[in-house]
Amino acid sequence: MDKANGTLKVPAVAALAVTYRGDELLLVQRAKEPQKYGWGYPGGSVNPGESLHDAARRELFEETQIQGSPEQTFDVIEVNEFDPSGEHHHFILIAVLCRYESGDAIASDDAMDCQWMSMAQIMSGQTALIEHVGDVAKRAAKIITQRVKN
Repeated sequence: MDKANGTLKVPAVAALAVTYRGDELLLVQRAKEPQKYGWGYPGGSVNPGESLHDAARRELFEETQIQGSPEQTFDVIEVNEFDPSGEHHHFILIAVLCRYESGDAIASDDAMDCQWMSMAQIMSGQTALIEHVGDVAKRAAKIITQRVKN
């Protein structure tokens, strides 16, 4: 993992708000490294004393102005990489399934854009998705489908 004199960072825990509205998921285009310009889920670092669900709810609103209701944690993703400038990023991302409650999606905070996407759009390869976004979408869709059946 050593890259030409790069300083390694301590892993940080972050929550991802995998938010659904009907058969769509809300994605944001990142405005900052790591993975600048890529499309992924709203999310960010968990503050001291903050629960994963509260962090997901807060980050969802900060980045998209959407109110959502966290339902369950369902996946863990590790980002351990160097960005193009050589800066190291290490995050343990906890995916939290959130149900849309209210609001219009407006890119805010460190999101440069946001939009609702169907599973077909996500899986089409037409959007510059961050690694693991499609896999997380598939897992979320299974949970959502199961909830609809019950």
